[in-house]
Amino acid sequence: MFYTYLKIIIKSEVITLYSTIVEAVMAHGEKMPDKVAVGCQNTRVTYGQLCRQMKLMAGKLAREYGVSRGDFVMIQGVSRPDYIVAWLAVQYLGAVSVPADKQAKEENIVDVYHYAKPKLLLIDTPVPDLNCVCLESLYKSVATAEQDGAVFQELPYVAPEASAVAEILFTTGTTGKPKGTMLTIGNIYAILHNNQKGVGLQEDDCVLIPLPLNHSLGMREMRMAIYFGACVVLQNGVTFAKEIDNNITEFHCTAMVIVPASMELIYRQMRRHFPRIMGQLRYIEVGAGSLGYDMKKKLAAELPDTRVVNTWGSTETGGVIFLNVSERPDKLTALGKPVDGAELKIVDQEGRDITASARDIDSAGRMILRGDMQMAGYYNMPQATADTLVDGWLYTNDIVFLDEDGYVYMLGRADDIINVGGEKVSPIEVENIAQEFEEIRECACIGVKDATLGQVPVLYVVPEYEEFHSDLLIRFLAERMEKYKLPQKFFKLPELPRNRMQKLDRKALYQIWQDEQG
Repeated sequence: MFYTYLKIIIKSEVITLYSTIVEAVMAHGEKMPDKVAVGCQNTRVTYGQLCRQMKLMAGKLAREYGVSRGDFVMIQGVSRPDYIVAWLAVQYLGAVSVPADKQAKEENIVDVYHYAKPKLLLIDTPVPDLNCVCLESLYKSVATAEQDGAVFQELPYVAPEASAVAEILFTTGTTGKPKGTMLTIGNIYAILHNNQKGVGLQEDDCVLIPLPLNHSLGMREMRMAIYFGACVVLQNGVTFAKEIDNNITEFHCTAMVIVPASMELIYRQMRRHFPRIMGQLRYIEVGAGSLGYDMKKKLAAELPDTRVVNTWGSTETGGVIFLNVSERPDKLTALGKPVDGAELKIVDQEGRDITASARDIDSAGRMILRGDMQMAGYYNMPQATADTLVDGWLYTNDIVFLDEDGYVYMLGRADDIINVGGEKVSPIEVENIAQEFEEIRECACIGVKDATLGQVPVLYVVPEYEEFHSDLLIRFLAERMEKYKLPQKFFKLPELPRNRMQKLDRKALYQIWQDEQG
């Protein structure tokens, strides 16, 4: 079998770079057929099996359901081998995968379906009036046929051009038209290589992924691991730390990807066992949000032999900025540094290049990015695409500055910056300082309307203990920040509102504020 690949030499190590993930899976299936590629509970799928199942499912999709090159196929993002095999089969056919949130409401699924107009929807529970195929049943038939050694006519694989759209990631659960980020073969190739450079994944790693596979973070970790021949262990979210412990032990995991809120959760649940359990991992990637300053300090101190990497990324770019928390305790408030292959600039409101190199928020600017990882555009949204992709650069909504060592610091989303009588306040700066107060487990700052100053900061806190002393917090903050940055009110919450990926939901906090005002 011939595969399109490149070879490069880094520190005397030869690394094979296949042009697509499908080519990589076929090569792994030949070279290491008995190595476990995917683990999930009691299921183990080797690379040999994964390769054969991919081809079997591709054949069924093509012959029985008419899927061909360029067709859209929606796939429910279940945390099972079913999803990975279906995704690979769609890629094998040169079709376009459209991952769907496994917990999305039916109306959201219907909205994306009617907007994307896929050839079919692979989902466990069929939705009325949509062209659905039961994903679980389809996979069982494929896995059984593969296990029984079924003889089948293998469809030829023709690698798509780098510019061909391979995947569209849609947002769901919001009002209005679904927004689909189009990623090409070339984008996916660049994203998985950027991520590998950022976290340092190796072929012998076994990566635990307790994340939804329809989301950018879970998808890019899965794609990276499979491409480089590592092992993927799937877990259906993070509810109990015991399941993390069991999977690390059972599969001998060496790496994990997780979101900040889940890291906080397992830290509290594991308590004194945290260093023993998590210290077994060679690296931990934390993405889809920034770890709190206090948690970064704890991880650096308690996991000295584990590479803890906090990643800034987006659906449009994949992971781009990486901070090795373990190695740079002096940079814990930073996002990190851009990975090689991603260009970063800072511009003002008119799009002019600026040098934003001071903590003065007035000198900060909007972060824009360029590189092969940036999306092709938004599906059927030419205006949104034109607003985001300008002269080859991808415009984010993040306000940042650089320090003298080239580390990126984020002050907040442009819409979240608080204007206090003309003085601008970063909610992230307020949160980082407040989280060092021992009585706070976590907190979030927002700006609210004020008749005199225009806006003022308020702080929502989740107390660490039953007894909470707001007077001591005020004194603590007053000693560490300028007067205009001080929150004017404090509110206690049992937990902060978060979205599906456990990111802080500031819009929900604004709604809580409005509801409290009557």
